[in-house]
Amino acid sequence: MKKDAKKDRFVAARKNSDGTLKEFKTKSGKVYDYEQALEAVEAGLIENALPFTGRDGARHIRGKNDGDESTNLKNLKSF
Repeated sequence: MKKDAKKDRFVAARKNSDGTLKEFKTKSGKVYDYEQALEAVEAGLIENALPFTGRDGARHIRGKNDGDESTNLKNLKSF
């Protein structure tokens, strides 16, 4: 599958004290807070994440399931 050259990807993340993701850094160096990241994912600008509606009814971000645990958003390196 060919990667879209116009799309960026999350390469690092910051977590809150409770372990939830709060910020993302892209390959191009852009830093998004969670809401900005969700907007970018919903706009199709990020290739390795998908938006979804959780059981709580709120919109969230998840990594694309590619079978590689290292690409799970919670497993991204910290920055």
